[in-house]
Amino acid sequence: MAAEPEVHADEVVRLPGRARAGLTALLLVLVTLFLAGTAVGEDSWWPFGPWRMFANSTAPSGSIYSLRIEVQRADDPTWQLAPLNPSSVGLNRAEVEGRIPQMTANPAILGTLAHSHSRLRPDEPDWTGVRVVRSEVLLNDGTPTGKVKETPLVEWVAP
Repeated sequence: MAAEPEVHADEVVRLPGRARAGLTALLLVLVTLFLAGTAVGEDSWWPFGPWRMFANSTAPSGSIYSLRIEVQRADDPTWQLAPLNPSSVGLNRAEVEGRIPQMTANPAILGTLAHSHSRLRPDEPDWTGVRVVRSEVLLNDGTPTGKVKETPLVEWVAP
């Protein structure tokens, strides 16, 4: 058996030159990807794309926008807030909200949420309608004015 070299607490263990070169190259590649993503990237380049969600602010007398998904159920035709999570529709809320442009272009995509819900939750009433609603909260000097503008963006109703 070969004896292991004795290492003292005050000794510095250095990486070999080849390992340092590899780590330096990796760092340069990552920095280049982040800079390129910031300069010309799209959100789909994540995690190297521009993180716009952290780069913008709302004007003190502007508006705050939020989206919600509402459903109609077979036993109740009123629109209600949808539970969007993997156990309910197989997706997280962010995954659904990230597809709003596709849903606006093709409302039938919303029907897949209803189908998924029926398959995952067979004991609950079927969703007979799904819609996306944008809420706009108006601000005045950073304080909500109490005025909220609701705009349905896309809607699907079961045939």
